[in-house]
Amino acid sequence: MVIIPDLKPTQRLHVFDLVEEAGFDVTDWVESSNDPRGPKANPKYCYEWSFIQSGKLVILNLWYSAMREEGGLIVQRGNFREDAEYHRTMTRKSSWAKRALRSDDALQIALRDNLPVRVIINDGKQRSRDDPELRPSKVTARELDPVPWTITGYDWKTGQHELTRGIFAQPCVDQFDLDLADKAEPQRTEVTSTPFIRDPAVRRRVLLRSKGKCELCGRQGFEMASGALYLETHHVIPLALGGPDKDSNVVALCADDHRRAHFALARDEIAERLKTIART
Repeated sequence: MVIIPDLKPTQRLHVFDLVEEAGFDVTDWVESSNDPRGPKANPKYCYEWSFIQSGKLVILNLWYSAMREEGGLIVQRGNFREDAEYHRTMTRKSSWAKRALRSDDALQIALRDNLPVRVIINDGKQRSRDDPELRPSKVTARELDPVPWTITGYDWKTGQHELTRGIFAQPCVDQFDLDLADKAEPQRTEVTSTPFIRDPAVRRRVLLRSKGKCELCGRQGFEMASGALYLETHHVIPLALGGPDKDSNVVALCADDHRRAHFALARDEIAERLKTIART
């Protein structure tokens, strides 16, 4: 099991090399560069805190010191909108405020398109909000985490977020995790998206509520190679019909019962049972 010290970077690698390794298209990074030091020093990109490859992935720069180990999982919590407001009003660094907002945008895009989040882990001296001189952060080491991260919580009103290392790190996962893992494969080129945004925190709570068992038939989800149990989350009243994206409208089902809930002759009766289960 990976622990926090295992993630501490030891090399100070170029951001260009790390985003390229993650699968980011660096064509414009190279072609738009006129820096005599070469494209790796292109200021259009090299100072950014986040990168978005439409339909494929997002990349975030995160501080090693902000990561925590909780229940065997490695998580990072923060609020890029609050960071942006701090820089706008306190440091008066508009460029830093814009980069923080772009990081928040990256999270929203990842949620809308169910994209994997790759993380560049930075170590060094992080800027302190208590420093009256507002000295900038200094990165002494940075490396790309080889494991994709998952957005496990995001408040659309406030921007508060929670990121968890790994896609199948949870004890129970669903079909959207499988889609995320598929998109995280380097050779993946097909672009897919979901028409409705699903709150990852709702899915996680429902999967935890199920304790790995189908909430309709009671059978345990099958065990994946990672050790996680697989179930499928289902909105009893579909989002397309105005159903709320809340725990009280979502259930965890085995694959067979999920298909039954959609296509069985008795799907209306099943829906009534699921409404009761979800609200219990």
